[in-house]
Amino acid sequence: MDFRPSIVKAVVLAGGLSLLAGAAWAQSDTCTTSQPGALPADSAALLQKALPPEAQAGFEGYGSPVVASPYVDFKPPHEKPWVIGYNNSFSGNAWRAAALAELQKDVGAYKKLGLVKDLVITDSNGDTPTQIQQMRSMIQKGVDVIISIPGSPTAMNGVIDEAYRAGIPVITLAAPVTTPNAINEDTNGYLIGKTMALGLAQLLDGKGNILTVEGIPGTSGSQLIQAGGQAVFKNCPDIRVVADLVGQWSESAAQTAVLQQLSTNPTKIDGVWQQGSMFMGVVKALQQAGRPMVPVTVGNPNQNSLAYGHDNASQGFKTVGSSNAPAAGMNLAFRVAMRVMMGQGLKVSNVVVRPPLITADTLDQWWKPEFTQDSTGVGEPPAGTWMPDSVLDGYFTHPAPLPQ
Repeated sequence: MDFRPSIVKAVVLAGGLSLLAGAAWAQSDTCTTSQPGALPADSAALLQKALPPEAQAGFEGYGSPVVASPYVDFKPPHEKPWVIGYNNSFSGNAWRAAALAELQKDVGAYKKLGLVKDLVITDSNGDTPTQIQQMRSMIQKGVDVIISIPGSPTAMNGVIDEAYRAGIPVITLAAPVTTPNAINEDTNGYLIGKTMALGLAQLLDGKGNILTVEGIPGTSGSQLIQAGGQAVFKNCPDIRVVADLVGQWSESAAQTAVLQQLSTNPTKIDGVWQQGSMFMGVVKALQQAGRPMVPVTVGNPNQNSLAYGHDNASQGFKTVGSSNAPAAGMNLAFRVAMRVMMGQGLKVSNVVVRPPLITADTLDQWWKPEFTQDSTGVGEPPAGTWMPDSVLDGYFTHPAPLPQ
């Protein structure tokens, strides 16, 4: 009897199974290993020419326009001390309160150094026309530099252009605008989403059922974070998104949405990817529904989420997270403002932070003993880690240390 056909079939079958196994392994490996992304196509050439690699790293997948800065040769109309304007769109949450407190602290320190004379604060209570008028009033009163959290990426362009023509730099915080005459200090939301999704995929070994909880659909911030998450999950055929829920960046709204989903759908859930400060809302929903605790990402660490992670680490709870830190972000905006006023020559219009990855191993670097699961404040990164000066130097033609 000739066994060769059977042997050939067996070899072909074994080879096919080997190829299938290799393909499955490759898909799983792609899911749980970081995949390099690209710089924005419309600004890649500028960024590669102007910035060193460690500064370019913050721009992967970045969604706002980046141009050469008109402040590269800027000199202030007069010498120090300078008056700073803070043009805020609203003050109604812990994030905004932490940002303002940091600015007041930085201004106090620089008053003692003789660099800052005064801080002028406005708040438009969410009304963009009012915010425009408040910035125009600052220009007319002759402030020297303005830090703003604009309520619109486009509506403020005209008044920011007015400030530019008056020789007043405007630095936006976490809310970039589209005029080329602004300086936008930002955290890359796309990378927040990508970083958390990769971390969750690794915790789940590339397989399982998850819920995703986005912020406010349609807003640029929510869309960017969502796109970053999808860039990872598309490479994870064994991770199934059971439902994409809307949490409005609110703990209570997220709790309601997740609880409703869990109450009406018995599908086992292995993890939750949420993109903002909704961690405790998701945790409470899991508890109310009687579901086992699973990894829940920390989209922006509130003190209560850091306390929960710390308190439950000994029971095996693990999570991953990232951050758009308010105080650290404001401190960076202030440092950028002072460097521009000192004539250090900003090269590009946007200063963009590559957000950190928070893991079970690094969570205690963010946690503080006074944090509890009832705390209402926002967590901040370890001192000196939010775009250190060694990276910020790369954005300027004549970098120099700021006075201490």
